[in-house]
Parts: sequence; C-alpha cells; structure tokens
Amino acid sequence: MTSSAVSGRLAPESGILTPLPPVLHQGLTAVAVLACLSFFASSATVLYLTVKLVRWHLRSRRGAHDGSHSPNVDLSLGLAPQHFGESDGRNGQRGQGNRSSPNQFLVLLYNLLIADMHQAASFLINGVWVAKDTIQVGSPACFAQGWLVSNGDVAGGLFLSAIAIHTYLTVVWNRKPPQRVLYAGVVGVWIFTYFISALGIAITHNGKSGGGFYVRAGAWCWINLKYENLRLLTHYLFIFISLAVVSILYTLIFFTLRRRQNQAALELSQPRPDDQSPPKSSLDFRPKTTTQATSTPTPPNAHNGHHPAFLIYPLIYMVCTAPLALGRIATMAGATVPLGYFCAAGALITSNGWLDVLLWGLTRRALLFGSDVDAEDVGLGTFAFMRTPPGRKYGNMVWVQGASGTGEERQAAAGADEARDGSGWGRGDMAIQMDVVTTVEIEVDVDKAGTRHREYSMSVDSSEKDAQHH
Repeated sequence: MTSSAVSGRLAPESGILTPLPPVLHQGLTAVAVLACLSFFASSATVLYLTVKLVRWHLRSRRGAHDGSHSPNVDLSLGLAPQHFGESDGRNGQRGQGNRSSPNQFLVLLYNLLIADMHQAASFLINGVWVAKDTIQVGSPACFAQGWLVSNGDVAGGLFLSAIAIHTYLTVVWNRKPPQRVLYAGVVGVWIFTYFISALGIAITHNGKSGGGFYVRAGAWCWINLKYENLRLLTHYLFIFISLAVVSILYTLIFFTLRRRQNQAALELSQPRPDDQSPPKSSLDFRPKTTTQATSTPTPPNAHNGHHPAFLIYPLIYMVCTAPLALGRIATMAGATVPLGYFCAAGALITSNGWLDVLLWGLTRRALLFGSDVDAEDVGLGTFAFMRTPPGRKYGNMVWVQGASGTGEERQAAAGADEARDGSGWGRGDMAIQMDVVTTVEIEVDVDKAGTRHREYSMSVDSSEKDAQHH
C-alpha cells in the first residue's frame, strides 16, 4: 500500500505531515538528543553487565570443576576453604550442581535497561523525521517506531514493578523467590510484552480498515487513534498498573524501615545503669566518656544502610511517564493537546534510560559496579554477616575454645560451671565453651558549640556450652 493511499484513508491528525512545523522541528530534535543519551547510557551499562555476567559464569564453571571456593569469600581469618560456599553435603566442597546464582536484583535491572534501550531506540527515530522534515506514515521507520514505543513502555513498567516486588519481599518479609521462579518471570515478561503488542496488529490485520495500525499519533508514530480501546487495553492499562504497584510498594518499604529505625532508636535511648549487671545474652550500654552536656546517643538510622532517598525511584518513573500517558488519555477523551506538550512529554519519557543508569548507578553502585555477580544484596544496605572484614567497625567475632590444661583444672572448671549454671556436669565430662561478643560503636555527636556528647558502646556477651562424655 502506497503512502498516498494510506494518507488518504487517515484523519488529518494521523496522516503524513510535511513539512514539520517549527514546534515539532525543535521539539523532536530535543527528544532525539535525549533519546540518544538514554540509548547509549543503557547500551553501555548493558554491555558492561553482559561482560560481567559472562566472566562470572566462566569463573563459576571453573570453580565447579576444580572445587574451589567462591571468589567473593574473604578467607583472611585463616579458615579452610571447605567451610565456605554451598556444599554438596558430603565433603564440604562446592558441587557442580550447586553453583551459586547471579544476584536477582542485578538480573532484573539488566532486563530493565534492555527495556530502556527499546524505548530510547523508538524516540531516536524522531531524528529521521527531523532530517527528512516529514513524518512519513506507512514507511518502515513509522512501523518500527510504533512497535518499539509499545514494547519499551510496557516492558519498562513491568520490570520496574518486578524490582519493586522483589525489593518488598526481600526487605520487608526477608524472603526472595527461587532462582527458577525469577528466570520464569523474566521470560514471561518479555513474552507477554511482545504478545500484547502483536495482539493489536493481529486483531486489526495491521489496521487494514483504518489506514494502518501504527500511524502518526500527533508528534510521532504510534497506535492509530481509531483503535483507542486497544491503546488503553494493550498499553496504558499496564502503565497505570505499574505506576500504582511501584508507588505503593516503595511507600510500604519506607514506612516499614522507618518503624524499624524508630524501634532501634528507642532501644538505644534507654541505657542500662552501670550498677546493674546485665543478664547473659543481654544488651549492655556502658558510657565510655561523659561531658557536662547530656544528650541521647545518635540513633543508628544513619548507619543501617537504608535511606528514604530510595523513594525517588517511583517519583522519577511517575514524573517521566505520567505526562505522556495523561496526554494520550486526554486525546482519547476528545481534548485538543498541543504538539508542544507531546514534545515535552516525549523528552521526559525518553529520559527514563539515562536517568535509570544515573539513579541506580548512584544509589546502588556497590552492587552494580563493585560487588560480584552472585553477591547476596538488594542494594538497600544488606550486609554479609559471615564475618567482619578488617577495618569494619560493625560485626561479630566468635571464639570457640576446647577444654585444655590438666585433669584437675578441667574438674575445677566443671565444678565452677555446675555451681554457676546448675547444669550438673559430671567429673568425667569434657566441656567446650563458645563465647560470642558483638560490639557496635556509635559515633559521637558534636553540636555547633563544639560540645562532645556522650558516647556509648553496646556489647552482647553470651556463652554456650556443650559436653561430650568419654
């Protein structure tokens, strides 16, 4: 079908536009520039993560064959490698069938960036219209633009929703889905995205009765206005669902973390007096230094790894996506929306790519660029509790001490334990004692007058004993 024949069957607002009015010429130029920035930022990050994933996969396969430990395990304590990593339950070595899996959040972010590439590529085609000074309906470029817009918008919203759901389950419920479920969900999102886009084309026979399915929709090519129900059901329905899911879940995460921080601050604001001996496995707050000024210790909410700034995720998505969606809904309702509005809204939505790279790279840079692929982290401040690396102030040190010394010393120790704990250990028993000491340092708060407020240390000291009869 020729372009003239297509244009003759379309409404004036959907047909070929030549030459471009000044507002479109300038507006589409700005949209194309931002789309170029988003496309190359997303592509570069996807390429980096692809290399990272391939290297990790090859290293993981080599580790599975030679039985070596995971490369991200710190063995500076001098413990043997067989005590770390996933074991096969027989010899303590990592089995080939139990190789670690890539970080789930990283997998979801990787696919989100691919969706951003779809979206940015669609708006890059606006550069073609600016160069030719026309929007050519019925051309391959017009069809490609409409197809990529549909796929990029839907896939981006669905993967942002998946990230929000995963973060909610991990942070609030301390659970994460099995790896197979994650992969099935990723594949399912892409299949659904392409299916829902192809569904409209199949139902309308590529817009046979309306002059084409993808035609000029104001400032660029998209779904024909004659199929407004398909616009809503195959596109904007899922965008609005994604907006609601992302906003609600991140708000719930914020209030959950705020409640936990308040509880922690309340516990730290009630130190135990010095003259009371804490019971076993209890918290002991002992002031190291005191000054003339008195104040409560700084609550730990600044150091627990969570920060309310992550609420910017749904805010950015809403600011970038909602204007164009609302403009299209207004058009479907019969309102006249100026072309300048669509250019501004297009500039916002095509900025999703470079803003995602900037936002996720800054707020979760340790996970995205620093940690290994299989690090157990969601990027909101989870820690590796296996051990405390050198130089870190927070963590646990565990001492396990077996019975030693002469027989008389062991009998005297057993008698002391019996008198203290009433455990009734016999003379021939052999005791193993494990002491766990946890220390948390709280930073000193210095006010504007230079007064040094009280500094607290918190320790947990517990002992566990077991006995073996000889």
